[in-house]
Amino acid sequence: MASRLSVTSAVNRPNISTTHYEEEPLYALLNLQPQVVSDNRQRPSLNLCLVIDASGTMYNFQLSPDEREYWMGVALARDEMERGEADERDAVYWSGQTLQEMQSIVRKPMTMAIEAIKRLLQDLQHADQAAVVAFADLTQTLFNEEDWASNPEHCLGQLDNLLEQRLPVDIGHGTKMAQSLTTAHNLVKKHAAPNSINRIIVLSDGIVQDRTETLGAIESIERDGVAVTTIGVGDEFDEEFLMRVADSSRGAYHYAADIQEITQRLMEELTAIQATALQNVRIAAQGIGGCVVQDVFMVRPSMTIFEEMEIDGGWVRARIGDLPADVPTAVLLQVAPSMQATGDHQIAEARLSWQDPDGGSSDGSTSYVEAHYTDEPTLLAMRNHEVQGLVDRFSIYKFEREAQRAQEKGDLEQAREKLGAATRQLHQIGEDSLAEDLEKQMADLGTALQDPSRVKRIKATTRRLGEKVNAAQEPTAPGG
Repeated sequence: MASRLSVTSAVNRPNISTTHYEEEPLYALLNLQPQVVSDNRQRPSLNLCLVIDASGTMYNFQLSPDEREYWMGVALARDEMERGEADERDAVYWSGQTLQEMQSIVRKPMTMAIEAIKRLLQDLQHADQAAVVAFADLTQTLFNEEDWASNPEHCLGQLDNLLEQRLPVDIGHGTKMAQSLTTAHNLVKKHAAPNSINRIIVLSDGIVQDRTETLGAIESIERDGVAVTTIGVGDEFDEEFLMRVADSSRGAYHYAADIQEITQRLMEELTAIQATALQNVRIAAQGIGGCVVQDVFMVRPSMTIFEEMEIDGGWVRARIGDLPADVPTAVLLQVAPSMQATGDHQIAEARLSWQDPDGGSSDGSTSYVEAHYTDEPTLLAMRNHEVQGLVDRFSIYKFEREAQRAQEKGDLEQAREKLGAATRQLHQIGEDSLAEDLEKQMADLGTALQDPSRVKRIKATTRRLGEKVNAAQEPTAPGG
């Protein structure tokens, strides 16, 4: 299988003034669509390493407030409850008849995680390679690619041992991720081939306790072009950190709101990986004729602000990552246009390079962005609906990200200001449910009333706002 890349471009304001600079930025949308040339061969093999959080909280029952109140009442009446600690947080330990009854009714995150991983493994093809690493305070490789190829039944048994906490060594109860990522990286590198799609998938429900070391491990992984997908489970994990891990390596981030969603998120990720048509796609963009490319953002399939970009001699460079064949990928270029004579002009150039899944490298593809220069007021008021829709939705995502940064710095006033701007924009585009969530978050900001599940839902939803924009329409004037 080999692929080519089709690139189409459009701008949110198709017409630019010839006589004055406008304060409103110009945005160019690049739609990237791989064109797969099939030669009747199977898809490239997958080279996966799953990294699973085996900290204490993964073995705790996940209960709603009403469920927790009920079971605590039952346990207290029977004297079958003890308080302790897991992942450096308060925890409740059940025993006796209460524990037996709960085990028959309530499920633990680890139970669903193991079931989900088993289903993913069963969906792999014969040529695919898989390994599983577990981490808590220490890291343990449950099985590597050779084990999976030679004795898959033994590997499934190792997953059962993890579930039943029967590993040959005690790995503790904490959430220290760095060593597990280094181990996963080494396993993936060892079995990487020119025609393999290499991916690390991390599943965690806890607060990472070795953030600095983990980010150092991610830097090494990113340099090798391996994407790390993260799946956060429940209400207690640090979504900001898992998003940063995914974004830094150009992987995906998923939120599993409850344990039932773990399987869904893992299978979504497997489907996306299997559909990979181009790997390690990179973009370099510059302005033409005095125009300046100021920034590059991803808006589909998820919205992302590139944390790592290079600016070199007028060129803005970023790594987009792997592109699937079946899901549209789109980036926005923010352009400061120059003033030019009336007529059509090229305003920006974008060069894309990539690697085919069959191991071949591409000479790349060059696309040009054009706009029309005029001083006709009606034409200057025109907007391309698809591009403007993505610009508006990206502005919501950007406001939410800026609010988060302000909150991290302790500037709650600025955080409320940014969330307010996002809320107003959401109402304007008809996303009233998400706007109401943001309004509740604003009201609770800086208090103990913040709902962690609502915050995680907001962050997961704003990243996917680009999915709801309709297909391109002809440019029209406002009200047209």
